[in-house]
Amino acid sequence: MRVKFCGTASLADMQSAIDAGCDAMGFIMGVTHQSSDFVTPAEAAKMIRQLPPFIEPVAVTHLQETEDLIRLVNDSHCTTLQIQNTVEPLEIDLIRDALPYLKIVKAIHVMDESAIKTGKLYEPYADALILDTRTREKLGGTGIPHDWNISAKIVANSAVPVILAGGLRPENVAEAIRKVRPYGVDVHTGVKRDGIRDPEKTLAFAREARNALVKD
Repeated sequence: MRVKFCGTASLADMQSAIDAGCDAMGFIMGVTHQSSDFVTPAEAAKMIRQLPPFIEPVAVTHLQETEDLIRLVNDSHCTTLQIQNTVEPLEIDLIRDALPYLKIVKAIHVMDESAIKTGKLYEPYADALILDTRTREKLGGTGIPHDWNISAKIVANSAVPVILAGGLRPENVAEAIRKVRPYGVDVHTGVKRDGIRDPEKTLAFAREARNALVKD
């Protein structure tokens, strides 16, 4: 089970995720809605220079304009782009043409069954989908789980890998994985203590995620 820790805002955050054996690390940049732990592309690039091999740096953003997204990736030195906001599918192709090495993950906000149709719309254009929760104010990082039954339907019928996010924490991630069967899981607020990424919770999340299907 692949594990991504999002909202990396300091070297301490980064080290906690590395110690937990993460597969990917998210840097929140270019925010237009309420968010926490966001950084500038320059700050992300500085941290990424100290990232060990085989950990994927992910640019997580609310930006929507193609040129802004391309600039964000170039300035941050991320190798994966996670688009949290609405972007036309054909615009994703333009980003891919400009940055052939880039992996593109499109967020699908699971509010109701319409998320299944939205996921199908983006499948031909994205390398993966990430199923997240949103509110009026936030495009992610809500700490609120969504309907895993809908997420499971998306995973079962998707032609691309699907990552589960939204309200996951050490206490519920194993149950979520067994229910949804995603390619990977993503967590932000669920491993915080007093607003800061907690090393113990980070380790516990990775352990629970990776053991979820061992005895299944």
